[in-house]
Amino acid sequence: GRPGRWCWKAMMLFGFIVVMLPVFVPPFLHVLLSKRILKNITYGPSIRHQLDVYLPTEEAIKRCNGKCPVVIFVSGGAWIIGYKLWAFLMGCVLQERGIVFISPDYRNFP
Repeated sequence: GRPGRWCWKAMMLFGFIVVMLPVFVPPFLHVLLSKRILKNITYGPSIRHQLDVYLPTEEAIKRCNGKCPVVIFVSGGAWIIGYKLWAFLMGCVLQERGIVFISPDYRNFP
């Protein structure tokens, strides 16, 4: 191809990152700093056998009279790729709506 084509593609990628960064930084910081997200709870012998639990806010718990539904979300595909942090946006949204959200990590195949 043309010599400047890679430069154009790099600038497009950089522009995309700049546009998307404000969308992802606040929720990611919420995940890192929140006391209502229990991170890296071990459930098995492997280093990958950990899960994150997103507990609802106090207001949301009151709205559901203390009986909050639970969603367990296993991210990835075909048991060969996936990571529990990929679901952090969904966890934050459901947490605000009074749903206990559990995102387990797992040992990938093989």
